[in-house]
Amino acid sequence: MTRQRLVLLGLFAAFVTPFVVGWALFATGWRPERVHPHGVLVEPAPVLRAPQWSGLLGGDPAPGQWTLAMLAPAECDDACRKTLWLMQQIESTQAREADRVQRAVLVADVPSGSLRDAVEQIGQTRIWRGPLSALRAALPEAGPGGARLAIIDPQGNLMMVYPDAFDPSGVRRDLERLLKFSWIG
Repeated sequence: MTRQRLVLLGLFAAFVTPFVVGWALFATGWRPERVHPHGVLVEPAPVLRAPQWSGLLGGDPAPGQWTLAMLAPAECDDACRKTLWLMQQIESTQAREADRVQRAVLVADVPSGSLRDAVEQIGQTRIWRGPLSALRAALPEAGPGGARLAIIDPQGNLMMVYPDAFDPSGVRRDLERLLKFSWIG
């Protein structure tokens, strides 16, 4: 074969091969692996509006920001402090996108002294008071012990909840994915 024919065959193969591979994958029924969230998606999403939630410590909810929120227990024990620390770590791992995320603790009434102390020690976390019991009633079952952590979008929709024993790297990946594909907040 001449050199020109080899070049022509090479170009033909370079253009035709992707179509042949694509057709073969389609014909055999192969599908790419789906991305599965690590938390429980809340459907329909309850809306947390600013008038319902008022700031007790750190100010009112900042509009247009994603919120990593802890559904507060009555008293802040070691698990509560660990969750607050993990929230701080998850937010800090968002790098350039960290300014689009705020941290909050949702309480039904006046927070306990232990919770207030833990939040002040962590810093840059807000405490919001509102209808927490109604919110918990609207949540799907997140696992044993109920929901501990939630992601709220900039429009106030509760997106995902995580159980007491959540995987912080899973929350980080879910939040990273939401920030990457969201044009709001």
